[in-house]
Amino acid sequence: MSSGSAVLWTLLALSALAVIGFLAIVVKFIARAAVRYSRRRPVQAAAFFTVPGGLATFTATFFDLALVPAMVIGVVAGLAVFLLVAMELG
Repeated sequence: MSSGSAVLWTLLALSALAVIGFLAIVVKFIARAAVRYSRRRPVQAAAFFTVPGGLATFTATFFDLALVPAMVIGVVAGLAVFLLVAMELG
C-alpha cells in the first residue's frame, strides 16, 4: 500500500468516526425531546404517530405495493412526523 493510499484510508476512517459521532449527538437530542413530549402528552403523541403512519400505509397499499413495504413506509412516515412534532413542542 502506498503512502497516499494509507493517508486516504486514514482520512476516510476519521471522517466516518466524525459522522457517527455527529449522528449520535443528534439522535440523543431528538430522542430526549421525543420522550419528554410523549410523557407530557401521550394521547397527542400517539395520534401524531398513528395518523400519518396509517395514511401512508393506506396510500402505499392503494397503489399496489405489498403489505410489508407499505407498513415500513407507514412506520417511517409516522415516526418522522412524530419526531418533528416532538422536536418542535418537546
